[in-house]
Amino acid sequence: MERSLHLITSGRQTLAETLQVAAAAARGGVDYLHIREKQRSARELLEWVEALSQVFPRERILVNDRLDVALAASCAGVHLAYHSLPPQLAKKLLAPQYLLGQSVHSLAEAEQAERAGVSYVLYGHVYESGSKPGLAPRGTQELRQIAKRLRIPLIAIGGIKPEHVPELLAAGCAGIAVLSGIAAAADPQAAARAYRHALDSAPAAAPQE
Repeated sequence: MERSLHLITSGRQTLAETLQVAAAAARGGVDYLHIREKQRSARELLEWVEALSQVFPRERILVNDRLDVALAASCAGVHLAYHSLPPQLAKKLLAPQYLLGQSVHSLAEAEQAERAGVSYVLYGHVYESGSKPGLAPRGTQELRQIAKRLRIPLIAIGGIKPEHVPELLAAGCAGIAVLSGIAAAADPQAAARAYRHALDSAPAAAPQE
């Protein structure tokens, strides 16, 4: 997941709209597509995976929360939230090739997730985010501490713009996750390309002490 770009669905767009965004994101250089549609049933999510896999590689699609859907649809894996199955239980059900991610909000949560055997963690929100109104951003100080302590990839999320990418990589992030920065852009392909260019052109991070 080195310098990976993750797109997370908004939960507010239709499947037809999401298909257009996903196709543009694939052309723009997005590495992973996370289907995070909390309001949809397992059957609906399965339909979303089948449709989206026509425009985005199935082996790089992750399903949020729903381990059953990820397995049934043979996706890349599942991303767990705080209310999901504990990662140590989810891991027992996953073959080694599946990715298992988890959202974390502190160093303690990140270390616990790593001990449970997750493939990567998603940390945020780092910057001010429209999807988290009224909540103060966490910034990069703790993010840097977490990256230093973990052996697994740390993906940053929350209000990230292309100009933030060098700072995040310098802090030790392996990649970034974006929602509205791509999904709500007037030109999602151009937006994805801007993030992709920022990731690919940023200086190499200094070795962690």
